[in-house]
Amino acid sequence: MDAKSGISCFTKWGTMYVLLLPIILAMAVMGSSLARQTNQNNSMQRHGNISIRSVTVNKVTSQLAEGKVNKSAVIGTAVVLDCPHHIYDLAVWNVYLHNGMWCHLSYRTDEWQESKNCSEDTNWLSRPEHLPSLQIKSAQISNEGLYRCSISDTNGTFFFSYYLTVLVPPKVSLSYNVNGNPMCKATAGKPAAQISWIPAGDYKTKPEVSLKGTETIISEYYVTNATQDDIACIVSHPAWEKSHVFNLSLAMNNAGRTDLTRILYSSLICLLGIFMLLLFIYLWRVFRGRKTDVTVLKIPEAISTRLSFQESDTQPYATFVQVENVIYDKASDFSPGFSSST
Repeated sequence: MDAKSGISCFTKWGTMYVLLLPIILAMAVMGSSLARQTNQNNSMQRHGNISIRSVTVNKVTSQLAEGKVNKSAVIGTAVVLDCPHHIYDLAVWNVYLHNGMWCHLSYRTDEWQESKNCSEDTNWLSRPEHLPSLQIKSAQISNEGLYRCSISDTNGTFFFSYYLTVLVPPKVSLSYNVNGNPMCKATAGKPAAQISWIPAGDYKTKPEVSLKGTETIISEYYVTNATQDDIACIVSHPAWEKSHVFNLSLAMNNAGRTDLTRILYSSLICLLGIFMLLLFIYLWRVFRGRKTDVTVLKIPEAISTRLSFQESDTQPYATFVQVENVIYDKASDFSPGFSSST
């Protein structure tokens, strides 16, 4: 009885194990699937977190990127350079000039500590703890260069740069050159000025020697219309809001040319008259001198005097011969009387 009951019990539990085994296997498979899915979800979540973090990093990087602005100022005027962020822990200005000089300004708000070695012309606009802007009181060509501002706060460090260019307006003059043509000259400008003419015509523009970084431009206009009365030189420069127009009257130049021509002709006629007068006086004196010489030669006293001078100029031998001939002639005169007395 006991043996039968044991056999029946083993048979019963064996049947139960046989029935539970597939269930256990199925549950094991389902557990591994759930674990794999959980791992995949965790992996996806980690990737998602990394993507979010990378986006955040990129956003911060773009905020830390340096901004650059080209700024120009007219010589002698004040220049203000601002930093984009005004709430900060540390503000630093680094200045790199074209002439090779370098200087800096810095201020710490937590310690109220300031440091600078720039000139007094380049300084804070106001108290740096309130506003970290930089001011150049009077811009000069020597102030050209790179001005870099760095602002540090709890979010990081931000940079902003200005490239400063100083403009020099030219001095303009409009006149006539030695050829009588209108000439427009823009002297010592930075950069070089642009010159045009009204009415449009034939003109030639050339640069001149530059001094201290400035340039001089000369434009010569060739007038082709004889009936044209006025002409205008138009000068453009970045330092001016509008182009400057300079007018010149051609009628006055033509009148001046006429007066000058008359003066030249009058002077030439006067010089020619003086030359003719001097020539007449010279010829008259030469002719009168020759006539005086002929009259003197015709007077007997003059002839005897002339002969005496000529005799005095003869050689000693000729004088001796003349004296000997006279003596011989005298001897001939006395010879007959001498013979009759004997």
